[in-house]
Amino acid sequence: MTYISIVQFALITLLILIVVIVMAVAVVNNFRVGLRFRDELARRIKFLRMDKMLKKRHINLRHYLHTEPITNIENQIRNCESCSVIKECDQAIKDSPSTDLSFCPNHEDFESITTIETGSLQKT
Repeated sequence: MTYISIVQFALITLLILIVVIVMAVAVVNNFRVGLRFRDELARRIKFLRMDKMLKKRHINLRHYLHTEPITNIENQIRNCESCSVIKECDQAIKDSPSTDLSFCPNHEDFESITTIETGSLQKT
């Protein structure tokens, strides 16, 4: 091996190392941004009746935020914010667990989430 080959090998190795480090930093930063974004979604949900509705349906908020697609969560938040059946919602939240919740604009989404969570709990 000549000195030129050794220098070329060292430069290529250094370049690969730099790329790996930059990618690792990017992944960690992306993960942190995602956590902050989901924390912000959790804060928004806490100010809505949606938080109580999720609890009523036995949907864990943290699990919901990490498994449901962001676009779905944002749509569900918008549905809750623009909901026109506030009195029914307040009454349903106070009533027993067997209350009909079909009036909720997020009813179908929450039902499918509940079904998926119940299924995953039964498998473990």
